[in-house]
Amino acid sequence: MERYISRAANLAQEAGKFSKRLTQEIVEKSREVGLPGHLYDTSEDKIQEIKTHLDSKFDKEKIDGLKRLIAMISKGRNVSEFFPDVVKNVASASFEVRKLVYIYLLRYAEQEPDLALLSINTFQKDLSDKNPLIRAMALRVMSSIRVPVIASIIMLALKRGMADLSPYVRKAAANAIPKCYSLDPSQKEQLVELIEGMLKDNSTLVLGSVISSMCQVCPERVDLIHAHYRKLCKLLIDADEWGQVEILSLLLRYARQQFMDPNAGRDPSIKPSTPAKASGAFYSDDEDSGQKTREASQSKRDSKAQHVVLDPDHELLLRSCKPLLFSRNPAVVISVVKICFYLAPIEECQQPAKALLRILRSSREESYVALLTIVTIAQQHPDLFRPYIRHFYVYAGEPACLRDVKLEILGLLATEANVTTVLREFKDYVRSPEKVLVLKSIQVLGRLSCRIPDVAEEALRVLMALVSCKDEEVVAEAVVVTRHLIQLHPQNNTRTIVHLFKAMDSITIGMARASILWLIGQHCDNVPKIAPDALRKGAKQFAMESAIVKLQVLNLGAKLVTVDPTDVNLLLFGYVLNLARFDLDYDIRDRARCIRALVYEPVKRMRTSDDGETMSTPLLAAQLKNILLGSKALPVPENPYAGRERFTIGTLSHSLNQLVLGYEDLPAWPTEKPDPSVRHVEELDENWNRDRVVTSGVKQLNFQPKTKKKRVVDLTQFYESSASEESAGAEEEEEGEEEEEEEFEGDEEEDETEEDEDERDEDDDEKEEDSEVEPASAGPSNTANAGTAAKTYPQRDASLVTSIAKGS
Repeated sequence: MERYISRAANLAQEAGKFSKRLTQEIVEKSREVGLPGHLYDTSEDKIQEIKTHLDSKFDKEKIDGLKRLIAMISKGRNVSEFFPDVVKNVASASFEVRKLVYIYLLRYAEQEPDLALLSINTFQKDLSDKNPLIRAMALRVMSSIRVPVIASIIMLALKRGMADLSPYVRKAAANAIPKCYSLDPSQKEQLVELIEGMLKDNSTLVLGSVISSMCQVCPERVDLIHAHYRKLCKLLIDADEWGQVEILSLLLRYARQQFMDPNAGRDPSIKPSTPAKASGAFYSDDEDSGQKTREASQSKRDSKAQHVVLDPDHELLLRSCKPLLFSRNPAVVISVVKICFYLAPIEECQQPAKALLRILRSSREESYVALLTIVTIAQQHPDLFRPYIRHFYVYAGEPACLRDVKLEILGLLATEANVTTVLREFKDYVRSPEKVLVLKSIQVLGRLSCRIPDVAEEALRVLMALVSCKDEEVVAEAVVVTRHLIQLHPQNNTRTIVHLFKAMDSITIGMARASILWLIGQHCDNVPKIAPDALRKGAKQFAMESAIVKLQVLNLGAKLVTVDPTDVNLLLFGYVLNLARFDLDYDIRDRARCIRALVYEPVKRMRTSDDGETMSTPLLAAQLKNILLGSKALPVPENPYAGRERFTIGTLSHSLNQLVLGYEDLPAWPTEKPDPSVRHVEELDENWNRDRVVTSGVKQLNFQPKTKKKRVVDLTQFYESSASEESAGAEEEEEGEEEEEEEFEGDEEEDETEEDEDERDEDDDEKEEDSEVEPASAGPSNTANAGTAAKTYPQRDASLVTSIAKGS
């Protein structure tokens, strides 16, 4: 019994060991699979394991520890405390370990320059590594060490990287130039020489980084671009996306200084070309007539437009940029739009406008930048986007930043032709449950009515319907916009003023109440029954009103006593002046004293005169009515997106509508045409040439196997064939094999004399030999291949090939 118990205990112990070993193997396998979840475990135990892994002698554990550090860096955690442990692994033999170490050093080399200097010899050694990734990363880390003492070493590394065969290393060298310049500005001349040399590089991977470095180190050296301008235009399509952005930005500034303004002195009434709609039947003979109609309209448009003759290099830039409008990178598209907007004639801006509409389907951030660009362009050339006005309709659930810009664009693109459609959209927007959308729609509707007078009447109907809304902010905004519209169109607005006065009791927003009081006071002669009642209500609640309402109550009283100086009105207005005399706001006290001296006292003296003389007052009192009730300056609607045109589109300053550090305006157009010969450089003929083809020294024969005729035999004939026919066929095959062997042996002897013949005879002999070679069955084919190999390598491998043939 004890034996069974001990055996069971041993089995249980072995099972426990097996389970533990299996668990460890599963954990190791999960690491090999590459599940990244364990890398983001930032518990204290795991952090303590990182140092142990970094000091391990196994590369696998080092890689795991370094990956944990990189994961913690990606989460924003400071792991500079591990810098000494990481630097020790910089000379590891494992490529993965060194790569992760370099990534870590790139992050913390500037914070720990003294410790990074300990591995400077390793970096210099890695500059000669056979792997271009190691060479490039070593150059990046070395240039990131912010110690001025090693500036000369970095300069030598840059010169070495500039001449590297790998474009990836040359790109890293170009990116390191600004770092070296910020480290030691005294080496600017040498760095400019490096940039000038790297501009000659034809690799599209390198050019973008070189241009970026040039813009940071020597942006004023436009002369460096003269010789490479056309090359940059031609290689623009093949550059990487961010390199294209840098090149386009540089070419924009270059073109503004070297070419003339294509739109200078032209008729501003010329509109950009719009896509012609297809007219005529789709499958009929009317297509020809439709084509003629389109051609006639196009020729008419071209004759109307002034012909622009561009510089060939100017035209080359515009032509090279157009394909980039289809780029997947919105930054590239915005850069091309910037080129077309600031450099191209207005007639050629239709395609960039369509490219901007495509970006609206991207993320909200990209769409916002595109919409801001559209707003700026639409303020100057709204005809570019009017055919696509439906793209700017507001949809439910759209972010507020995009929605506000779209509303402004709709207001800019509205004309008398499409204003009915736009008004229909705004009527839907003001009925939206989102209060912010309603307020923005009311503001845009007011600006639209000021720009197009025919819309004012319909807009007033929409706004008056909103006065009875329950939301006070909506009512206040509607009243303010209504006041602007009535001021622009003061005819026959008595009913509107009466309606607003009735709604004033339910309005608590100060700006709205002040707007209603201003309207009543300005038109008090048209509403003689409402104005005294409005003054009474204002006097009754004067102490509880806001400052802006109190000022309008004073203005209303002054206008009323000037138009209708009755005893009741004078007493009521005097009461209001006494209340304002002791108000806490000094602006109201000053206004009350001014009105009392200029209006109230002269009118009261004229009213209480015993002589009955009507013209006994001074000239000021006689002109009070003209002063107070005269025509006022028309309101100018404020556009929240106005003023952005002073910044270049696509820049951070343009997006924020304020000057940002580092922003530079575009250069002004030259007044005189610069010399175009500075860009005339002798270009190498890159066309294909027979003399430039590098051929192999080994002759290669093109075998053309002889086609054999297939014998078509039916099944009955096959079974009836005799054994003698089969044996005869076998003998014929053997004879054919012997003949082919003799032919190849003869070819080997002839090959020795072919070396002294000219090239034309060699070509003829090769054609004859190709026609003589015939593939045979399994055995002879090996012999034929051996003979061919012997012919291909006549002197070096003749004996070897012959032995192979005999063995086969």
